[in-house]
Amino acid sequence: MTDKRVEEATRLFIAEYPETEEALETLLAHQDKNGSWTFGDISLDSGQFGELVSQTFVEKTGDGDYRFVDTDSIESGLSSGASHSATQTTDTATFDLSLPTVNRPVLVAVAGALTLMATVRLLYYSAVFRDGYVVSPANDPYLYRYFQAQFLEQSGGLADVGMLTTVGEQTIKRPLTHTLNWWFAELLGGSAGAASLVAALQPVLFSLISAVVLYMLAVRLTADSRIAIASLIFLALTPVHTVYTSLGFLEHRSYQYLWLLLLVFALVWLAVDFRRRLQGEAANSGNHASDARTAALDHIRSSRTWGVVALLAFGVAASVHAWGGSPITFVPVGIYFALRAITDFQRGVPPTLANIPGLAGVGGGSVLAMFAHSLFGWQGLLAVVTPTLVTAGSIALLLLASAWQYLQLSPKILAALECAVAVAGFAGVAQLRPDLLTSIQERTGDLLGRGGIAETTSLFSPDQSIILGPLAQIGFGFYLGLVALLLVSWIASRRYSPGWLAVVCFGWSYLILAGFQVRFAAQLSIFLSLFAGIALVYLLGALELAQRPTIFDKESGVNRLSLSFPNRQRTIYIVVVVLFVLLLNLLFVPSLLGQVQHSSETLEAATAIETHSDSIQYDRSDYVLSQWDNNRMYNYFVSGNSSAYNYAQNFYDRLITRHNPDEQYRTIHEGRVGYVVLTDTETRKNTTHHTLFEELGAGTNSPAHYQLIHASSDIRVFALVEGAVINVTTDSGTTVTAKTNVSTAGRSFAYSRTVTATDNGIAKIRVAYPGEYKIGNTTITVTEQDIYKGLSVSSES
Repeated sequence: MTDKRVEEATRLFIAEYPETEEALETLLAHQDKNGSWTFGDISLDSGQFGELVSQTFVEKTGDGDYRFVDTDSIESGLSSGASHSATQTTDTATFDLSLPTVNRPVLVAVAGALTLMATVRLLYYSAVFRDGYVVSPANDPYLYRYFQAQFLEQSGGLADVGMLTTVGEQTIKRPLTHTLNWWFAELLGGSAGAASLVAALQPVLFSLISAVVLYMLAVRLTADSRIAIASLIFLALTPVHTVYTSLGFLEHRSYQYLWLLLLVFALVWLAVDFRRRLQGEAANSGNHASDARTAALDHIRSSRTWGVVALLAFGVAASVHAWGGSPITFVPVGIYFALRAITDFQRGVPPTLANIPGLAGVGGGSVLAMFAHSLFGWQGLLAVVTPTLVTAGSIALLLLASAWQYLQLSPKILAALECAVAVAGFAGVAQLRPDLLTSIQERTGDLLGRGGIAETTSLFSPDQSIILGPLAQIGFGFYLGLVALLLVSWIASRRYSPGWLAVVCFGWSYLILAGFQVRFAAQLSIFLSLFAGIALVYLLGALELAQRPTIFDKESGVNRLSLSFPNRQRTIYIVVVVLFVLLLNLLFVPSLLGQVQHSSETLEAATAIETHSDSIQYDRSDYVLSQWDNNRMYNYFVSGNSSAYNYAQNFYDRLITRHNPDEQYRTIHEGRVGYVVLTDTETRKNTTHHTLFEELGAGTNSPAHYQLIHASSDIRVFALVEGAVINVTTDSGTTVTAKTNVSTAGRSFAYSRTVTATDNGIAKIRVAYPGEYKIGNTTITVTEQDIYKGLSVSSES
């Protein structure tokens, strides 16, 4: 390392661990006298010593001792750290509330990455904030906006605790998400405008918080801020993640990603903390079994450890209640503890003792989740019992590994036995609680069997030549990250790296899930962003544009590398390389974001229906039947009732592809549907779609229940009406035609209806538009009231 890098690394270490400053000064003096030092020469605990010897300014001597690589630079770093501390306080006995020293290039880079993330997610600002409305993208956000509005209407204010039970009764799924959406709106005043503001900004704000947690996770694992910043850039420009966390995309996802990251960060923090303590003990003693036990006990006794355990418990409980598919979240947790039992066994680490904090966090989160279920009725039983089952299963596997370790048996047999225990446990649960087995089967069916929705297709769909899907959804970072994931998986299988093991388990789990359904690609992208960041910095190191990372060079620890601004020419080269790697992301992000925005024509159609519905004073349905993928949007703006699209999914295609629209009205839609929205779609002639969209319901025998209220180049909107009945008395068997000229929605056309008089000489002609109708030489007036109330008017021929 250069003198400047040694000084900077020392200053950063002192900023993070100010309590070690005096110890470093003592070690410097000891090295000047003896040439090296050991754990016994200083009063640091094993965790702090492990952190110290993992730094790049410390090296191991041939006889197993340690020494500083450049004492002069370290003394300079200590001096600058001491000067900073002196300006912060004049009394060392007082509680230190000063902020740690911040590396300015790192701060600038992180701020830039977060700004990039926010900017990308605000790209379609004008499409969301439009004409006095907040127009959320896609379809599903309007389900969450519906519940948000419902709870605001029912709540008694910000402190209305009873709303927690109300949320449980009315939603069951995603209760925490709906509660937070309601509560944030109450926090801003509880008005409709406040609700819309939350709907717009919440996804972006929570994506930024998630990015900060990802940065902390990357630094904790790699101690390299360059990798952490590269990870943020990849995540900021991941197309699928950008869509789900973009402006206005109010869903469970932005919450879910944050809770997931908190859960993983806590697991990784605990794993890395134990490993560093183990390294510190190993530096002081040759008795590995004693070292491992001491490190585990130190890990358990640390107050920081239990602070992170509390964070883990929160992440578990929040994940349970954030979304309907939460049991999936805990599959990689169970896999992690199962593999951790084996790696601890192989390393000679006491499996149960070393994992007590992690088990306490997951178990504590299970208790919190069950508490909310019991008290407020949140989530179904399967969702809340899953982390409990994972905790119980993990304890069983860790106890088994501990017994195996005591008996000194084969690790291969242990792995096979773990699988047998897992199968037996699952069979036992299925036998004792068949209702849980039924729920699992239903969830599995949802995962494997749902179709007809874009997000339920595979990330590796043959329709996109298998390899193109990941490029469109994640970018080139998918393949960069996949290479790094494979490498890290190999390293984690050969070295004792429990922190990396946790991330690897989650990475592979979500890769498999995304292979089933692309909606899991966003969670996958979180972990691939970390691995892609590693690959990118290694690539820059191979091109001699940056110092090569050394996080996998040796087992003894991590190297703390910070960020510094390179010279102008090197900066240009780095920017060119990064832009080349991110080229596809820059192309696909605007494209995918644009695909989920609602067009101006769509909003105009929705507001036209809203205006028409408000102007009609008669009792009638205001439900809008449209294509299912924007059905919630239409119904939200018209009636606010955007809770489901099942009816549209079941009946819209049937409506537009069949003949005789009036027959469908009478047999299916009467009293249920108020409006029909048709888009420009290729269909055969004589279908309902052709009759209404192409012919506007005009012609020699126009429909009697469909009234055009809005028309644009790609959209037609019809109000479904009961229709007025014109009674005509004439000779039996006579053909009678009622005609009028209609001018509506900027279109003019001839409207006519023809019927044949019955045997008693009565012809009943049902019409859909008010106006003056000519029947032979007679003119008869039909009013709007006649149309909407289905009244009869008479004429004699």
